[in-house]
Amino acid sequence: MWSFWVAAALAAIGGVIPFLVGGTSSRIANVFIPYAVGAAAMGAAALWHDRGRAVTGVLYFVAGLALVFGMLTIFAFPLELAVLGTCAAPPAPCASGLPRPLTIAENTGIGFAAGFAFASLFVGFLGLIIVFRRHAPTVAAPPVRSIPPVGSIPQTAPVAMQAARPATANGAEPTPEEPELELPPHVEDERPELPPHESSPPTT
Repeated sequence: MWSFWVAAALAAIGGVIPFLVGGTSSRIANVFIPYAVGAAAMGAAALWHDRGRAVTGVLYFVAGLALVFGMLTIFAFPLELAVLGTCAAPPAPCASGLPRPLTIAENTGIGFAAGFAFASLFVGFLGLIIVFRRHAPTVAAPPVRSIPPVGSIPQTAPVAMQAARPATANGAEPTPEEPELELPPHVEDERPELPPHESSPPTT
């Protein structure tokens, strides 16, 4: 949060410096408008940084566009003077209608405004990194095996090994074989013993 507030303050100071150095007559004073937009976007990012990475990223992008546009505006003015040409420095008259060269105050304002804009972008980027790291999705811990391995389970009964069923020629699933019914062992019936046979005495 404080990174975005510092970035907003740096952007505002960079937009005010051309007024403080060159006054209202400075030809780069209009840079205050994009710098004010960048400062407002940085302040909004400081207020809404807890709303997620998307909101903070969009606000920083808007602030960056505004500050970069302001820097391009102030750097384009010296380039325009170099291409079109300038009149002689005052108090010499300018009869050709060309613009006057940059003054010392304007050069100073351009340097300070660009430096504060760069500092605002870097400090705001630091706050953006902190927001993205804070809202990064946490990696879930791998599941812990709650069932002990097979080798550690004591086997109390022998495990029946199931024979592999041969596959048919056409690749169809073979029909499951019905289990064979085991008959109980044959038990002979015990019959009671007969009494010994007694022979009758011979008749006379």
